[in-house]
Amino acid sequence: MNRILVVEDDRELSQGICYALQKENYIALAAYSLKEAEAMFMKEEAALILLDVNLPDGEGFSFCKWARKQGVPVLFLTARDLEEDALKGYESG
Repeated sequence: MNRILVVEDDRELSQGICYALQKENYIALAAYSLKEAEAMFMKEEAALILLDVNLPDGEGFSFCKWARKQGVPVLFLTARDLEEDALKGYESG
């Protein structure tokens, strides 16, 4: 399966990431909120999730915990670079 779910609320950034992935023959699915990401994952089942931390309906850390319970690897894409954010990411799975 080569589906990647991109969870990023900045639409231009999301489109750029999805375009780059599609050029490499991945199926890129874009979600702009946590609610949309969960619904899309349940419908499409991605093999990997690229996840922003700051989203309009919450932080990506909680979604990461949920996704990891589904057995899906998660990579964070975020501008947040504090050590505590990195630790939260590791603790999320």
